Amino acid sequence: MAHTPWRVARLRAYRCGMGARRKSMEPERRLPDLDNYVGLWVAVKDGKVIAAASTSLELVDALHKLRPVGAGRGAVAQYVPRPTDQIMIGVG
Repeated sequence: MAHTPWRVARLRAYRCGMGARRKSMEPERRLPDLDNYVGLWVAVKDGKVIAAASTSLELVDALHKLRPVGAGRGAVAQYVPRPTDQIMIGVG
């Protein structure tokens, strides 16, 4: 079976991306400071917690109130679960 030209080009592009030139990524480490915020939603920016709230909606409000205006731009919101030894593996 002969490959059509568009399939060959797509296959070559895929194989080029699979080579050893790919950058390796380091896993994101959990901030030790998050232990003080168990059960809360936090906004993290530059490795520091800049806001915390009991719900995600309250966290958004807290970020909007930060001064100077826009200080929360670029922050990552996350929920801080209680520490556990259990793991969950998703399939599908």
